[in-house]
Amino acid sequence: MKDLNGDGRPEAVITEGSTFCFGITGVVFNIVSKQANGSWRLVASRTGIATFLATKGAGGWPDVEIGGPGMCFPVERWNGREYVIHRRQYEGRPCRR
Repeated sequence: MKDLNGDGRPEAVITEGSTFCFGITGVVFNIVSKQANGSWRLVASRTGIATFLATKGAGGWPDVEIGGPGMCFPVERWNGREYVIHRRQYEGRPCRR
């Protein structure tokens, strides 16, 4: 758990691994955010390995590189409502798929 977006409330990243359930990538992650009323809200759920980057989207949410097999991974950015594809990169450099 960590305050990912700097709002003073924790977020948690929950991962699960299984090639049977998640294919060759073998991992799924969920990001949940604690709300002011104490409940938890699902922010994102993706198949892949989440790597949080220094670059940020709306509200201070960090960009997330979604790793897996291969190269040229998607980087998603928070737009104020959801994480959406922002760019692709490999080892920190832009790439095309």
